[in-house]
Amino acid sequence: MSNSMIPEPIDTVQQRLAAIRDRAKAWHEQGNLAEALKVHAEALELAPQAVNIWLSAARLAHAMNLQEVSLPHFEQAARLDPACYAAVDSARRICIGVGLFERALHHSERAYELNPTEETRISLKLTVASIAQSIDAIRETRLRYEQGLDELLASPLRLDAPEGVLGISAFFLAYHGENDRRLQAKAARLFLQAIPSLAMTARHCLAGPRRPGKIRIGFISRFFSSHSIFSTSRGLIDKLSRDRFEVFALRITPSREDEATAQIRAAADHSLDLDMDIYRAREQIAALELDILFYQDIGMETTSYFLAFARLASVQCVSFGHPNTTGIPTMDYFISSDLFETADAASHYSEKLYLLQDVPTLAYYYKPSIPALPVSRETFGFSAETHLYVCPQTLYKLHPDFDELLRGILSRDPRACVVLIAGQFEEFTLQLRERFARSMPAPAQRIVFLPRMAFDRFMQLLGTADVILDTPHFNGMNSSLQSFAVGTPVVTLPTALQRGRHTQAMYRKMQIADGIATDPQHYIDIAVRIATDRAYAQSLRERILSRNHVLFEDGRVVEEFERFFMVALRKTQGALKAESPVSMTYSVSFRTHGR
Repeated sequence: MSNSMIPEPIDTVQQRLAAIRDRAKAWHEQGNLAEALKVHAEALELAPQAVNIWLSAARLAHAMNLQEVSLPHFEQAARLDPACYAAVDSARRICIGVGLFERALHHSERAYELNPTEETRISLKLTVASIAQSIDAIRETRLRYEQGLDELLASPLRLDAPEGVLGISAFFLAYHGENDRRLQAKAARLFLQAIPSLAMTARHCLAGPRRPGKIRIGFISRFFSSHSIFSTSRGLIDKLSRDRFEVFALRITPSREDEATAQIRAAADHSLDLDMDIYRAREQIAALELDILFYQDIGMETTSYFLAFARLASVQCVSFGHPNTTGIPTMDYFISSDLFETADAASHYSEKLYLLQDVPTLAYYYKPSIPALPVSRETFGFSAETHLYVCPQTLYKLHPDFDELLRGILSRDPRACVVLIAGQFEEFTLQLRERFARSMPAPAQRIVFLPRMAFDRFMQLLGTADVILDTPHFNGMNSSLQSFAVGTPVVTLPTALQRGRHTQAMYRKMQIADGIATDPQHYIDIAVRIATDRAYAQSLRERILSRNHVLFEDGRVVEEFERFFMVALRKTQGALKAESPVSMTYSVSFRTHGR
């Protein structure tokens, strides 16, 4: 027998595992989770049946926001030990959060068998798939969701705390192209009924006139890191008048911390990492005695959602970070733009709708850095003769109505290639391929999925494209701004809700109408003309490049937000029958990160 076939002595394996465990612990204590995860991989090579190592590695990956790594690790732990509730429940939460519908139901059913909690019962009723297979599937999903809400509302559902339902989210409803106000309000009613302790009012909000001094405003998010929310939040945090406002950045944890986090901390007067326990985080916020609390992205994760049920500031508002109404009764305002909304827009929101005037974005948006351009399309694997129609959106934005537009483009232009970006999980890409195979069997062969890429590479792709295809019902915001930054035309089809009208507002502000379609056929006509008529496309690019400055670093956005903050606070104080000075400064006694 060769040496390679001789089993390693058990004591040697255990010794090596102990040494690996010590190394992993050391990396973890130093905050280097990536190295700690690599060390876990070594341990799994030695002990592939060790459930505790699979669990530990999964939790590390989850802390790093690597769900595509953590989910299979949790699932492997559950396969090795089907009775391991921690593994099953963690897999359940991830699948619900990312919209892996079938796997979410499977793990929810198994979790309920192991530990039949009300939280898991909720997830069995309210899970929503991320990729809609058809218009009929959207109708069925929404019907199932509302029936689930009705059944839960009719039951004696009581929960001690919201922690157990942190995997539940109506996030994907926003991509259906429907008005979600009724469903969102019903969901809020359910959670208030199930968790009455969510309804709390901070003492300073009951005390009548506000304390003297600058207006205290808090910006709150889990995504003050390298994320689209960072891009849309940083400018306003940085540029608000310090003569009038004192600015707090409130970071929900656990969350990723990187260079962008440091920039948010530097932009704010004070920053505070909130406790992971919702109720303790709530008390931290209440202690700040904020005048205004500005939620950056309610709906993208559930901690901010549940925090928002409490009255923690005199004025509580939300905007387009996740551009959907919240349904939450303590959310006072939804801030939008008159360039986004239609005449009946107020009916789309449970909040009071406040319109900023003549602003094409709801962010003081720093112009993105532009890498060396152009690069040849051969760099991305395409021939020089190919016409590149790039849709850079996350895959759950691809509403089934988008298929008609793709089919028309691919049928009209024999040299067309539609480029999409692969999803976080391979299943998303496979589900879309299956949908395309049904909706357009032959043209679907010219739809290519590129792997996700670094930002500079992504910007090069946008610059190389002949035309960018905006998704109807839920437009790009960051991606449209990034495309205009490099001069690439975007074709867009405005729909009824704000989230389907972002790109047309940017065009209107640039006084360019060429990319705005009036119906699906017009969308196809515009896209094909831009991709095939080189002289016209070059002229359009030049116009975009000469006018795109109106979209970036626009001081009027800050002025409009300041106007809103002052008006909203004045109305609130008027309702309390009190006036209060807003110019005196004062010191703070709690510990924060200084500006």
